[in-house]
Amino acid sequence: MPSLPTSFRLSAGRGTSILQFLLSRHAIQLLFFLALLGVGLGLHRDYGISFDEQQQRLTGSVSLKHVVELVAPRLVPESVSWLPALRDYPDRDYGVAFELPAAALEFLMGIGDSREAFFFRHLLTFLVAFAGIIAVHQMALRRFKDWRMAILTTSFLVLSPRLFAESFYNSKDIVFMAFFAIATCTTITFVLQPSLRTAIVAAFTTALSIDVRLMAVVLPVIAAVTLILRLKRQEVNASPIASIITAYFFGLCIFTLLLWPWLWSDPLGNFGQAFLNMSKFRWEGDSLYLGTFVSSTALPWHYVIVWIGLTTPLLFLGLFLVGAFAILQRAKSRGLKLWNGDDELQDLFFLGLACLPVIAVIALRSVLYDGWRQLYFIYPMLLLVAAGGWWTLWTYTPRRLPRASLLLVTSFSLLSVAWWMWQAHPFQNVYFNALAGRDIGSRFELDYWALSNRQGLEYILKYDLDEVVTVAPASFMPLTTSRAMLDRSNRNRIEVTDQASARYILTNYRHVRDRTTADAILAEHHDRFHEIKVDNQPILIVYRRRN
Repeated sequence: MPSLPTSFRLSAGRGTSILQFLLSRHAIQLLFFLALLGVGLGLHRDYGISFDEQQQRLTGSVSLKHVVELVAPRLVPESVSWLPALRDYPDRDYGVAFELPAAALEFLMGIGDSREAFFFRHLLTFLVAFAGIIAVHQMALRRFKDWRMAILTTSFLVLSPRLFAESFYNSKDIVFMAFFAIATCTTITFVLQPSLRTAIVAAFTTALSIDVRLMAVVLPVIAAVTLILRLKRQEVNASPIASIITAYFFGLCIFTLLLWPWLWSDPLGNFGQAFLNMSKFRWEGDSLYLGTFVSSTALPWHYVIVWIGLTTPLLFLGLFLVGAFAILQRAKSRGLKLWNGDDELQDLFFLGLACLPVIAVIALRSVLYDGWRQLYFIYPMLLLVAAGGWWTLWTYTPRRLPRASLLLVTSFSLLSVAWWMWQAHPFQNVYFNALAGRDIGSRFELDYWALSNRQGLEYILKYDLDEVVTVAPASFMPLTTSRAMLDRSNRNRIEVTDQASARYILTNYRHVRDRTTADAILAEHHDRFHEIKVDNQPILIVYRRRN
């Protein structure tokens, strides 16, 4: 048989090499993250504006002005003279590790239009969330030492509908979740491989996390306790550990101070004030919970557990229970030793960070609002425990049929959630699992972020061609803020007024105690003009006055 031409053999060789690379674990991981990045870049303009975004943007601008006034006062433009001084700003004790750079980038890029400014913030929020997803992938890869388990764990996080949506506009809780995941990843590296380098990296990322939300102070406490236990167990060398821990805490203090301008004038006093304020949030209001309005200062003990249980995909909840049981059983068998090896130590780390904050919130009767978003930072740890549950089931079901069943159930669940997210876009933030039952809107707040306002206003402007269109809210929603997300040509056509004067009235039922009566009153002089529904539940209704 004649041999192939040399050029053809070389081309075939190159083709085989490319195919081998595309099928390699490195290529699959790279393609996974490139696809996720592409999704984020493609979707970041689809979401409306949330309640907090305007205030968060202001917080960053106030801190930026403060820094520039200290460093180069001549560079402060006259256009920002209306901004209050940091010392007079009510939210001066909020960390600005994200908000200040976001404000600086917005200024440097010359983004003057409000719509483009918020789209830019959505992009930045997603990019930070993306970095947090990479950190979760790295933690899973280190723990399971299998790239497929790392992809599976990361997929759990991506296919969590509420957190996916909020990854574009929640610059408080999602940004903190991402920074906390990054800090946890580097802290575990520091605990497993204590050195000056790992200490400084962990100190910096933890300081970033603290400068978003003070709850991150739990990480240095857990790191120090774990290192002391490892020292007693002779798992680390005693001679350098004291200096390494000292360097860690010194770096943590310096980085925290440098990254938080409000601390500069009085580091200890202002930090202590911020800590006291964190322990009791400055918000008193009611929210709909299990069909009853409850006060944020008098929540039932099960509030957080129920919210987590009803808004997390069922597969992840089941796997978490399996993983937590396996970790606790193994720790029990170890006795006072608690763990044997790095893998078991990491599992305890994940389980502790997933559960202890929930226990603390219940025990301290903490003020919470809008579901459980202030505890989102524990969610990656919950998923890492869930991934451990999946690994346990896979390991202890060696026969082909049970393993095939596990793969089938996992695939079906993930695809079902992905399909729901596709259909509900861009309102994945109102996701509830099957445990929530029917008629969810009568028992829980749905679009409490008021994100659907943007779509409601755009719909009105599409079909009402009047030069000025009057609108009013019939529930607790910021229509004036939502107007800032409209394109410049239509923004000034919307006039927000009172219900008596408005032609269109919008409601998402937030803080409306008697929906039937409220609907009946509106129906006397208005017709339903437009509805936005998810799972057949209305999240926004637009009424139009009869002529």
